[in-house]
Amino acid sequence: MRNNRLQLIVLSYVFQRVHTIIPRMLLIPLLITPFLRGKSHAPHVTQEKIGQQYYLHACGSCHGSGKLGGNMATVLEWKGLLANHAKELIGLHEDENGTAGIIAYLKSDCFTREHDHLLKFLQEFANDSESIPTCY
Repeated sequence: MRNNRLQLIVLSYVFQRVHTIIPRMLLIPLLITPFLRGKSHAPHVTQEKIGQQYYLHACGSCHGSGKLGGNMATVLEWKGLLANHAKELIGLHEDENGTAGIIAYLKSDCFTREHDHLLKFLQEFANDSESIPTCY
């Protein structure tokens, strides 16, 4: 806010001083351009660091750092995929080569303990969430 006010003061001063040299109509774009810039967004950093670690350990080798994982489904779909001891997610991985390890993990007590954090992380980066679908 303070930066915008300073820009406005500087631009109005310039506008007053050069009006005899440059027609005012040519300066109008200079005055409004700083205010037309979109809101800048910083990269999203996950709030669910524990879930991120579980995801990277169990899923990251195939699905990457969150770009290909979290945003593969919606918030509601992730809830369904991980419900009932992840039966639906297990079903999606059963016919794939090299997924014996992830299937064993999804059927383990370890997954049961990590479920809530993992679900929160995946939902944070779901394709219908407010978060930018990447991890840092």
